[in-house]
Amino acid sequence: MKLALPLILLAGPAWGDCGGYEQTFLHCRITNSPNTLSVCFDDTVISYRFGPEQGEPELELNEQIAAINYTPWPGVGSSIWEEVAFRNFDHSYTVYVGVERTAAEDVADPVIVPFTFGGVTVWRNDEEIVTFACDRQTNDYRGDGRLAQAKNQLGYVWDRAANEWVALPD
Repeated sequence: MKLALPLILLAGPAWGDCGGYEQTFLHCRITNSPNTLSVCFDDTVISYRFGPEQGEPELELNEQIAAINYTPWPGVGSSIWEEVAFRNFDHSYTVYVGVERTAAEDVADPVIVPFTFGGVTVWRNDEEIVTFACDRQTNDYRGDGRLAQAKNQLGYVWDRAANEWVALPD
């Protein structure tokens, strides 16, 4: 037992699981990679973390929820999806998440069977650099609209016609 504690301390903490007071927008391991992607938030701040699960993330970005570029699900289509974009100088990181809704073919009455997906697309200015997809087996996404609720609580509402968040009048 005395050896276990030093080994745990050497490994470093796992940052990816949005512990503490934060809520999870997305947490997953990147397909064919040791890296993890996490987007976590509380009442006012949203955080992007990417890198190996143990130790410090390679990149961590924090933005105010009131100012974050967030697109909620429009309410139509065969998928429930959302995306949020973080800026870092001339780079942006668009995190996309969702649930595919498909009919199961092996039952008499079709049922909705959810399959989650997610990942991040990295852009430099307006040029796509790379996309990292989440391993579906590790994808933690609930599709429950909690980030939209957080923006609403800060006084913003999604204007479907304008396709943007607008501040409610005081």
